[in-house]
Amino acid sequence: MSPDVIVVGAGAIGTSIAYRLAKAGVKVMLFERGRVGGGATGASAGMIQINPDRNTPSSLSTLEAESARLFPALATELLDRTDDEEPRLRAHRAWQVEHGVAVAWVDHSAALDLEPMLNPDIRGALYYPDNQQLMPRDLARALSRAAVDLGAVLREGAAIDRLLTDGDRVIGVAIGSEAVHAGDVVIANGAWASAWSDALHAPIPVRPVRGQMVALQSTGTALRNVVSSLEGYILAKPDGSTYVGTTVEEAGYDARPTAAGIAGLLATVPRLTPRLAEATFVSAWAGLRPATSDGLPLLGRLPGWHGVTIAAGHFRDGILLAPITGELIADLLVRRGPRLSLDAFDPARFLVRAA
Repeated sequence: MSPDVIVVGAGAIGTSIAYRLAKAGVKVMLFERGRVGGGATGASAGMIQINPDRNTPSSLSTLEAESARLFPALATELLDRTDDEEPRLRAHRAWQVEHGVAVAWVDHSAALDLEPMLNPDIRGALYYPDNQQLMPRDLARALSRAAVDLGAVLREGAAIDRLLTDGDRVIGVAIGSEAVHAGDVVIANGAWASAWSDALHAPIPVRPVRGQMVALQSTGTALRNVVSSLEGYILAKPDGSTYVGTTVEEAGYDARPTAAGIAGLLATVPRLTPRLAEATFVSAWAGLRPATSDGLPLLGRLPGWHGVTIAAGHFRDGILLAPITGELIADLLVRRGPRLSLDAFDPARFLVRAA
């Protein structure tokens, strides 16, 4: 099959794009150098959490809110087819309420009623009734299966060596001696998207930021809610484990969990949820989140080229923004005008700055 569109990368973003394109009747081929959801997607906690602050650009807040709104319908589709914080928290809530976020301030008693596992010394907390979570790798797998059911081709273990070009047009990809041609190529391989900068003679300023996570096992009652503070967060997962996250480290492409990172995460457990202090350590891992200098993803066509689109740089919002990214990029490629403006996320903004 000669596809209409090639999608490079099968994390939450790439699989969402592939699913939306396949649903629109586009012939898609999805390439992943490892396994579906095996990169930053699989290393994430899978939280669908809208938590903007006064420094969050309104364009990103709008994108997050709309993507969160799409999750229930997407889940149905896929299933049919898986101390010094108090003043800061109060000020944070006031700003969020003013900007339409559903969040309540709960006092000591109400917080413990909502989450009995909390530290009994807690004075108060913010409660987000609309926040959800999922198993991130399962999301990517479900999206890829749905795309394949609709006619897409998935190729795992296929590391692309180079992009094929003809003048100012990208016409496909190459894996060793094999060439696969397509009308459009979507670069959605997260922290590795910048690897194509030299070949395309254009800045794709996405860098890796390491995030470490720890899994615990407890024989006691599981957490009812995600518990989050300035130190980190703790949440129970459907498989019975408890995740503790996360670090934010500029460590290049070093995806190793470290002793210092693990120790810092474990230290948050007894402070936030004392009853989990006796939980058993199970494992630790790290993922490389794709970050940009301005905190906004790159969504759109690469300036100076035809046939290539970027969908990368989602940093810690890859899971949250997967549904809306899939929809908007698919609309762009099938020549339907995206219903939300992509101007703030245009890859050309970095070309202008470089000039």
